[in-house]
This record gives sequence, C-alpha cells and structure tokens, in this order.
Amino acid sequence: MGSLAETLPPVQPHYQAWLRGSLTFLGLLVVGRFVLEMAGVPPAVTRFLSSSALIYLVAIYLGATAPLHNVKKLVQLIIPSLAVATWTVGWVILFTLVSGIFQLQRSHFAEKNDYGNWANLGTHVLEHAVEVPVVALLVLVVAAVLFLLWRWPVTVGPAAIIGALTIIRYWVEAMSQEPARGAAWSSTVAVLISGFYLGGVGPRLGPAAGRPPRAKSFFVPALVIAWTWRFWIFLAVLLSAFVPFYKTHFFDPSGGNVPVRLAQSLAGGAVEGFVYGVVIWGIAVWIARATEGTRRREQVTQNR
Repeated sequence: MGSLAETLPPVQPHYQAWLRGSLTFLGLLVVGRFVLEMAGVPPAVTRFLSSSALIYLVAIYLGATAPLHNVKKLVQLIIPSLAVATWTVGWVILFTLVSGIFQLQRSHFAEKNDYGNWANLGTHVLEHAVEVPVVALLVLVVAAVLFLLWRWPVTVGPAAIIGALTIIRYWVEAMSQEPARGAAWSSTVAVLISGFYLGGVGPRLGPAAGRPPRAKSFFVPALVIAWTWRFWIFLAVLLSAFVPFYKTHFFDPSGGNVPVRLAQSLAGGAVEGFVYGVVIWGIAVWIARATEGTRRREQVTQNR
C-alpha cells in the first residue's frame, strides 16, 4: 500500500487566480492608452503607458508570487508567460485594426500608410503576431529569475525591486528623456539598500530564524542579490545592443565590435557583482548585529 502522498493527486497551480489581476491590468493599460490618445492627450504622456515595458514589470510580479499559487516547477511558468504575451499583443492588434480601419489619426497603434491599405494593415498586424513568442520568451526569462530565487526567500524582494528599477530606467532612457530623469531610477542605490533589508529581515527567515545571526549565513544571499542585479543590467545591455532604435546608457552598438564588448560586459558584471556582494554582506552583518537586541526582546515578549 503506497503512502498517502503517493495516493493523493498532485495539486495544480492556481493559474486563474494568479493571472487574473495581471491580465486585467494589461488589458486596461492598452485600453486606457487608446482612450487617452482619442481624448487628445499628448503622445509625450501616453507613451509612458506602454505595454511593451510594463509587461515585464508584470513578469517580475508573476515570478515573485509564483510559489504562493502552487507553482512548484519552472516549466509551469511557460503557459502563464505565453498567456500574458498573447493577451497583451492581442489587445494591441485589436486597436491596430480599429485605428487602421477607421483611420484614427490620434492613435499611435496604426500608421498612416495603413489607412485604406489592407495589405499594409495586414502586414502591421502580422508583425505584432510574430512578436508573441519573442515577448513570451522574455516574460518567461524575467519570471524565471524571481522564481528560482525562492531558494533564498530573503532575496526575492530586493531582486524584484532592483529588476523593476532597471526596467523603468531602460524605458525612460529609450523614450529619449534627459539623463537626469533616467539616473533617478538608478538600481545601484537599491542594491546597497538591500544590504540593510538583508540584515534586518534575514535573521527572521529561513532555517536559522530565531538563532543568533552568523556572518556566513548572509554571504550567499548577498552574492545572489548582487549577481541578480548584474543579470538585470546585462539583460538591458543585450536589449540595447540588439534593439538599436532605443538609445540607452547601458550599451551603444554604434561603437562596433559588439560580441567582444558584450563578453567584456558579462565578465565585468560578474566581477562587479562579487564586489558589490561583499559590500552587501558587510552591511547585512552590521545591521543584523545592531538589531540583535531588538529581536531578543521580541522573542521574550512572544514567549510570555
């Protein structure tokens, strides 16, 4: 007779509850941008409501919350990634058709050469449809990073914030905003602040919770946070290298010798990540020891 665990059917991921909010947000985002454009809001404002950028913030959310919805395996992220990409591009295609058929000049979804030209409009729609697997793959990669970090739960929050800041900075620079606005979204500051978070929250999480903090217990999470940061930066570097019509500080493809420079960026990022990891580790140890007395008092109060 098998064990109880063997006889019970496996619990499936709660896809509907997990995706409902994200799909609603992305749908309202596309609809909202179209409505604002029709209302005459300047493109300088409406372009910041871009699903092309915000879909990756949704991917961060999905990866960070996946285990809370019974997602246990990496492969279980494939369907949500494809669903989010198809749903978002589907809304874009809908308003591209509406804009092209009715020749809505205020809308950015269709181009002027689509008006009255079914061949051009069909080509435009097809181009969006081809984007689905590419977008789904990028969503999967972003979500997978946060999902894999659940091995060290204390790293998930900082990695999500750092990833979001990197995405926002990339998009602000891609929209040709002045450098000062892009620099305001710098992820470097968040990386250093994560050391304070790690030192304050780390002793309360994981198998060592409730025990006196040990310096070595913070080392691996600190490195994980730092190297995840460098991964986000390298992802922005790759996008800057292969999507040249977006100009960002992350990478300038016009400098030539792109493969070698990308390899140098990857190697340099690994080294920089280690250095920052040591800094984060030092901050975490300092904060953990500084707040040890507070945690002890909390434990005494709880035991009464």
